[in-house]
Amino acid sequence: MTTTVARQQTRRLSRNARRAVLIAHLSSAGAWLGVDLVMAVFIVRAGLTDDPAVRAQSFLALEVFAVWPLLVTGLVCLATGVVLGLGTKWGLVRYWWVAAKLALNVLLTGLVLVALRGQVDGAAGQSRLWLAGQPADLSIGDYIYPPIVSPLALLVAFTLSVVKPWGRIRG
Repeated sequence: MTTTVARQQTRRLSRNARRAVLIAHLSSAGAWLGVDLVMAVFIVRAGLTDDPAVRAQSFLALEVFAVWPLLVTGLVCLATGVVLGLGTKWGLVRYWWVAAKLALNVLLTGLVLVALRGQVDGAAGQSRLWLAGQPADLSIGDYIYPPIVSPLALLVAFTLSVVKPWGRIRG
């Protein structure tokens, strides 16, 4: 009886609405991965050069390109994922793979604000100091981790969407 009641209370998306939201979801996830890869190019370039001017410009490019685009794509992906979860048979936390994707999205989007933003702002500030002729720290530091961790986590989420492992959450 509870299953029937739960199904009746779940509002399903129409076929066209589901397709539109799914396209937005996939597009935002693809854009998110693309921003991560461009961020990796800037970081690898900064890490492989001995020229502080190239390193400073790479850090300044990250300030423009990394934080806000990552945040927007993460939030769009999160919002469309929630709509899909609530409006389809998969549910928001009915299946382990959906819950895992939701957790990855919240974690990665949160890390953009909590960790990446401060790191990017700090490196950009140091780059401005160096470009103004003042002493500055242009070391790579922990920059290598975001372009490794985020794309790998996104690939895990993509894989979960295709494979749909682990079945239903009991409860």
